[in-house]
Amino acid sequence: MKNNGFIQKHPIVRHLLWMLGLSVGILIVVMLFVKIYSRHGQEYVMENYAGENYKDVVKANSLGLRFVVTDSIYNEEYESGTILSQDPPAGALIKKGRKVYLTIASSEPEDVLMPDLVDMSLRQAVSQLMSEGLTIGKLTFVESEDRNAILAQKIKGHTVAPGQKISRGSVVDLTVGKGTSEVGTIIPVLIGKNREGVQRAVFASSLNISETFNSGVTNKATAKAYKQEPICSDVKYPLGTIVRVWYCNANEYESQRRSADQELDSLKRVADSLRRELDMVGDEDDGLDFDYLDMDDLW
Repeated sequence: MKNNGFIQKHPIVRHLLWMLGLSVGILIVVMLFVKIYSRHGQEYVMENYAGENYKDVVKANSLGLRFVVTDSIYNEEYESGTILSQDPPAGALIKKGRKVYLTIASSEPEDVLMPDLVDMSLRQAVSQLMSEGLTIGKLTFVESEDRNAILAQKIKGHTVAPGQKISRGSVVDLTVGKGTSEVGTIIPVLIGKNREGVQRAVFASSLNISETFNSGVTNKATAKAYKQEPICSDVKYPLGTIVRVWYCNANEYESQRRSADQELDSLKRVADSLRRELDMVGDEDDGLDFDYLDMDDLW
């Protein structure tokens, strides 16, 4: 009673208490609203939609995800409507109703204009072709004073003039100057890179590429290189040498890499054994020299 009398005699205190209680009530309501609105604590693992058909994914959507197609790219390896990439990526934590941005395969390639690559450096030409969505084919090196300069650009053996309409994804072969003296190039490290990274490194090193994808690779763009031949070393190879690269799905990289390392270790043991045997033969005949044996001859 004394407290009630005190509050009644001091209206300012009463108003302050009312304001405090109202503030606490509003805070509680806001927190409840935010918790409900953001679905706090209800997170789900993002599925991997790469390689799936867009319409099938939309039909099977149980989380109320909002799919937004941001780009469509023609790729002859995929049927129209196949999802090529997604954002957020597979494995990310998401909430219901999240927007998911997709790139899908289109039914027909769109036209692009052939860029003028002649007199560009090889590195510049590679970047230009990739930015236009074109595929680098074979590099042919010929004698020229302009080393690593583009001398001709061709599709299926025919020279293509700058500005000519071609289909996105077309394979463009390049004729490149190799200088007037014989020079070599070093094989770069390709292990662990995605396809674009591998191609940039190979072509920038004045080399050609042969690619092999493991069965089950769902997205070639995100696949990782786990093996290469020849291996990276300080040995110089002729310009235009073909580098073989093997790819696997990103989530299989560690196991595939271990297998490749074991294979390489086995080859090294064979090479060491051969060296020892050849050394023994060399001791018997000093006229023979077997120092040329190199791991790249066995790999």
